[in-house]
Amino acid sequence: MNSCGKKNEDVLAQVLDLFLLPDYNVVSTTYLDHLLTHIAENTKECATVNYEYCEVFQKWIPKALVVWESGQKVSQPVITFTLKLVGIISRHELRYHYWQCQDVYNRLYKILQLHRDDLPASIKMAYTTMLSDLIAHRSGRQWVIKSGVWRDVVKCAHWNHTMYVTRESQKFLSTLLLHEQKNIEACTEIILAVAAPLMNNTPDTQLHQALEETYLEQNRLLCATLDLLTSILENTLFVSLDNSIPELLERLVNLEMRVKALFEACISTRFLQHVHKLLLLLLFLKLKQGIRKHTNVIDADAWHKFCYGLCYISMMLLSKKYIIELVKSNKFAMVYWKKLLALQEIITPEEHKFEHQGIALMILPLCVCIKKNHLNHDFFDMFINKLFDLTCTTVQRLAYNMRDIIRKGDLPMEQICKVSIDLLLEISDIMDRDVAVIAFQALCHVLKSYMPDLCGETKNHVSSNMNSTSPSEHLRKFHYKSILEGDPIVDYPVLLASLLDGLAIMTEKFKLKWQECVETICVLSLAQGILNHSGILPMICVKALKLCELAIHNFMPPNLALLVDSDSHMNGIGPMLFKRLHDPNWEVRDSVLEVLNTIATISEDKYPAFQDFLLTNQFPKVAVEIVKTDGESYVRASALTFIATIVRINKLWEQQLSQVDLTEMAIYLLENESEAIVRREAVNLIKELYVHQKWSKEVIDSMLGAMSVAAVFDLHWEVKTNALTFWDHFVKSHLTDQGMLDDSFPNVTFSKEHRKIMALNETEIKRRLNKALDELARQSCLGVLLVTLKDDSDFEVCKASATIIDKLKSCLLKYKLDEPSSPAENSATIDTVYIKETPPVPSSPSDKETRNASHIIEEIVDANDANLLAAIYKSSMNMDGEMTTEEERKMLHYISSVTRQDFLHAIFNCDINAFIEEKNRWLKTYTSSFESILDDILTMYKQKDINSMDCY
Repeated sequence: MNSCGKKNEDVLAQVLDLFLLPDYNVVSTTYLDHLLTHIAENTKECATVNYEYCEVFQKWIPKALVVWESGQKVSQPVITFTLKLVGIISRHELRYHYWQCQDVYNRLYKILQLHRDDLPASIKMAYTTMLSDLIAHRSGRQWVIKSGVWRDVVKCAHWNHTMYVTRESQKFLSTLLLHEQKNIEACTEIILAVAAPLMNNTPDTQLHQALEETYLEQNRLLCATLDLLTSILENTLFVSLDNSIPELLERLVNLEMRVKALFEACISTRFLQHVHKLLLLLLFLKLKQGIRKHTNVIDADAWHKFCYGLCYISMMLLSKKYIIELVKSNKFAMVYWKKLLALQEIITPEEHKFEHQGIALMILPLCVCIKKNHLNHDFFDMFINKLFDLTCTTVQRLAYNMRDIIRKGDLPMEQICKVSIDLLLEISDIMDRDVAVIAFQALCHVLKSYMPDLCGETKNHVSSNMNSTSPSEHLRKFHYKSILEGDPIVDYPVLLASLLDGLAIMTEKFKLKWQECVETICVLSLAQGILNHSGILPMICVKALKLCELAIHNFMPPNLALLVDSDSHMNGIGPMLFKRLHDPNWEVRDSVLEVLNTIATISEDKYPAFQDFLLTNQFPKVAVEIVKTDGESYVRASALTFIATIVRINKLWEQQLSQVDLTEMAIYLLENESEAIVRREAVNLIKELYVHQKWSKEVIDSMLGAMSVAAVFDLHWEVKTNALTFWDHFVKSHLTDQGMLDDSFPNVTFSKEHRKIMALNETEIKRRLNKALDELARQSCLGVLLVTLKDDSDFEVCKASATIIDKLKSCLLKYKLDEPSSPAENSATIDTVYIKETPPVPSSPSDKETRNASHIIEEIVDANDANLLAAIYKSSMNMDGEMTTEEERKMLHYISSVTRQDFLHAIFNCDINAFIEEKNRWLKTYTSSFESILDDILTMYKQKDINSMDCY
């Protein structure tokens, strides 16, 4: 056993024996699940490893069978645990044979009456899971087939009691068939049992139409059977080219004929969902059979039958006005096509790309919604011409049929379009880039139809069409009225929300460029048009702002890419953002600040013209006011994030921000703000101010004091880690002041101390490093790092401190500071021009206090004392759990007392990485370790008269 010795094996045996007691009551099954997880982890090696550990279970199961065979009742949680345990141990064939020799599996089946139909769902799940473990090897499969227990799993799948049992049953049967595909006799028996309810069914069209609801209720078995057959086909068809299970299934059941009959008979989508995928899978089975051996060419006849089958399904769905189902059909077809291509690249007789046909039909409901006054737009003409070039004649005819049915029928188009967008996003992970461009373009054109009508566009459109068609033809052509006429932003917000989400997701995923999709240059103006609407919902506003942010970040139009200062969209968006920055809904204000932060980030180097945009609209000043006055903490935090970005930009700093005392504001927030998210960003702002701007000694002293308190005393880990990021920069700046460049010292440098260029030999480098360390110690930096390294309140704080210390340690070891040095080398002379000076200690401590400080320092530098900080906190906390000013002052004095020698002693005598690893391991396992679980189970049994609480 990897982590448990003889003691744990004895305790484990005691725990297992508890389960055999007649009065044993399982308080909670959670700790049993934890126990099984540890057992699985410790037995995943081969049978020869951890033999003694496995022997505990191998002896216990026969012992348990003897107890239960004597007539003692066994509780449901113990049955579930036992079945899962047997499965885990039996995954290895040698262990399986150990029990099979004692007839364990047959006895277990008989005693627990696993054949019963009325078994609880948890036992059915455990039983199926055990069988799934058994079929991992040949011996287990032989027993499963010979004993016929697989029939119990077929029943579970047929009766569809719970989703989890059904899925596990379907997975088991697919896996068993795949493993045993050469055993034709066994596979035939399994397939016939699986398909029996379908083969015994005689569909009657009139019955379906007259009593479909009753028919569906009475034929839940038929629906479950169809779902099971679909699962088996999905899990076997695309495993390999030579897998024989799908062909055997189709041949034995005559599946295509039966499914087609059901497909033609059903009149509601409730029943259709059980046959839809199955019908498509059978088409792909025929297509797969048409791939010529040892080539990647598909037989022309097989391809034409496949295309005919797709058209047949589409026309049947259209005849019933099932537009959503037709879109879904193309989604499934594209998924299965990609799975087929993953098996082998194939060449089709068709010149057009298959995915282009599917995506064209999926976006058609969206295209029908486009307003007529948008149809003559140059971009839209290009898009439509592109679609005609990419699609075959058959698909174009299908598209016209879809359009006509949508126009004639009274269909819920907003819902249909919303579902179409959802289905497009569901396959975005398998879309090729060119297919994604088509989907993106369609969404853009529909979003444009949400814009207010422009008279000029309509006139131009009418005149251009009057030139090519007679007035009567023109009126007839546009008799259909789009749902987006009128004021769609108010009337159809559900579709608008889906459009904005869809464009945002596609933008983040594909990062399209205007060179490949010209519509991208319109996205910002479209989102701006939505935001300018007075009746917009807050939810829509937030989504439109998100799209604005992504458009600014990703879609650099040609004029911006060429760094042209003027852009009409940006000129218009400034007042709009300013207005929304004062929106009563806090999510809107927060989203505006995220947009502004993106603009600020880009303005730093990618597009400096945005700096004038920010200044002109007074956004830096407004952000400062928001930090001081806004009532929502998330908005204040976002404003601080924005300010932290723009303090790096000199133009913004000099013209607006330098007039505000940002340091004082940030420190005030650290001391008085109750929300951690605001304090976290305030700390980040102080870090940016320190790194990017110049400060006097007094200001730096106040920064250091605030950062010491934040790193050590704040109650939130993110505030502490951000403060440690400040200290990381502080360390770097001191090393840089001593001549270090890119983590190394050059051969020569200019000395401020000696006012000349001088060589850096080993002695000089050590002197400079000691000087930097002395200064860091005086500024409390070294003390902060050591105390936060031992922070027991949060592991992330320890890790952040360890990272800084480890980098510093590597540097010091590189230049041999761990080796003994002469007194001359060890004494560091301080440069008089060095600006970072020590903040004065508030008051002189007494002799007793100094002795206590020395004692604490010794504990700090003791690498083995991981509980120091907890002890300090415990002694320093008052009854309300808050530190008093006096106690905080003492702690800060302790920290400032850490010297360079203390720090070096601590880090050179401690393996920082090992310390962090051990702490991490302890945190992961201290509540759910193997030992603690066993102890908890025993304790709960001994204290059964006490109300036990499940702590997991």
